[in-house]
Amino acid sequence: MTLPSSFGHWEHLQDMIRREHNKIVARYFKDLGDISWEPNINTPRAALRTACRIDDQDTAIMTLIRLYLFYEVLGYGKKRLGNFYGMPALDFQESFEGRPQVFLFFSQDRASVPDKLSPITAEISFRLMDETSESITPAKALTLANKIKQEMTDGGKEIYFNKGRILVNYNDRKHGLALRIYATSEDEGEKIIKKILTIRNISFNASHLSVSIPKRQSQNLPKGTKTIYGKQRKNRRWRPSARVRFRYAYLYVHGLNEVVPLVDATGQWIDALVHV
Repeated sequence: MTLPSSFGHWEHLQDMIRREHNKIVARYFKDLGDISWEPNINTPRAALRTACRIDDQDTAIMTLIRLYLFYEVLGYGKKRLGNFYGMPALDFQESFEGRPQVFLFFSQDRASVPDKLSPITAEISFRLMDETSESITPAKALTLANKIKQEMTDGGKEIYFNKGRILVNYNDRKHGLALRIYATSEDEGEKIIKKILTIRNISFNASHLSVSIPKRQSQNLPKGTKTIYGKQRKNRRWRPSARVRFRYAYLYVHGLNEVVPLVDATGQWIDALVHV
């Protein structure tokens, strides 16, 4: 059957994109309502959903910008990608089976990032040695998420620590802890370590703590260039110092194709078990 004489390629394409995209947006913002939700800008999340939702009257440029906002700026296009380890995720998991692992992510506030530089980040991980892929459950993950929220927030605000050049280690293999905290002082590193120990209900043991203080100073804004791969390139920062704030936590469980979002303070993990 041929296309009708009145068929419009753009109208048809936009209609298909609008229908399918708005279904995904509705699932992403399901806490606000289903597909019949009426657009409004009464809250920050409502304003975001309104901006992401494609309208029948949108031009091609507006449609593209809405898609870009949702899939790139909010990160939905990257969120469901499989973990990449240099080989397919399932192949990696078969060769490295371990206890469930928790990751805590911190980053510098955008307002304090110098022009043309990326925010300074920090990621801390530990394993749940008392759990396996078979024993860990959604209920246990929720309990863990609530503990993380309790320790990683203070008065409803995400906590921070001052990242820097000093390496504070805490090694307790029995409890799945091989923590490496880059901080501006031993006290700063110990502060975060003790919060992680509280999350795991483990007592602090000073014999597991070690500190490495390099003679070299932090380089936040290095000057000059050097030749790398046949081209002059700007010198990179070395253990820069900055205040980094808790953003989110997720759980990796061997055998799952996706991580389990535990706690989210960014508004981007709609399926996180706990929100800040």
